[in-house]
Amino acid sequence: MTGFPSRDRTAMDLAELRAALDGTMIENRYQPIVRMADRRVIGLEALARLNHPERGTLLPDRFVPQLEDAGLGTELTDLVSARALADMAEPWLADHAIRMSVNFPLDVLLADAALQRLEAQRAACGISPGRIIIELTESRPVEDFPVLRRSLERLRGLGYGAAIDDAGPAVPRLAELLDLPFTSLKLDKALVKDVATCATTRASVATTIAQGQRHGLTVVAEGVESPAVWDQMRALGVDEAQGFLVACPLPLAALPAWSSRWGQDPGGQDPGVA
Repeated sequence: MTGFPSRDRTAMDLAELRAALDGTMIENRYQPIVRMADRRVIGLEALARLNHPERGTLLPDRFVPQLEDAGLGTELTDLVSARALADMAEPWLADHAIRMSVNFPLDVLLADAALQRLEAQRAACGISPGRIIIELTESRPVEDFPVLRRSLERLRGLGYGAAIDDAGPAVPRLAELLDLPFTSLKLDKALVKDVATCATTRASVATTIAQGQRHGLTVVAEGVESPAVWDQMRALGVDEAQGFLVACPLPLAALPAWSSRWGQDPGGQDPGVA
């Protein structure tokens, strides 16, 4: 869930960006993913926040594009994934076999060394690769599909899942992406938010869902923020939901209490913290 249509280069200079990665400013938050059929909590997406001493807590669109433009996307990915895998040892996550989704920019996913580092992190934490999903972010378009296929085949061969992030009709060459060995497809949250009020959007989302299902992919709706959108997504056959109706991205320590409330309240949740 990390499409970044614009790049704000005025927020931080290179020295600040490097300091953020070298220090303690980067924090992981985790947004729950639930199965629509029975509301069961099945996964989390690891999302970065930057706690800046002067600018406050920054959301990803304020700093991730800048890090990628500065050639620091690999360092951020390594940092977030290492923390996410270490956090999977938390008793609540381990007891419920919760899976973890981690965002990988295209250039990182294509690098053999990045996969080797991921494998080392995973092995050190004793986590099964089947509990980890690598989400291909849309920050840069895919140009070399054979190279991406080889990277995905290596990833899948090791047992990891792989997701197309922010999918929708506007994604360049979506049909070609769907022919690659992905395991899931995440619908663009901007489209999902509009399905309850716009028939045209609803039809285009239904087409994307059908495309994913024809390829055997699990379909996840991001941006589910109201009961009306939940009902529409379920009616369209979506498998899993993620969004503020379920929960905002949460600190690790807040997840067990949130899960208890979610299990008790079928009408929605206090969105928590962003």
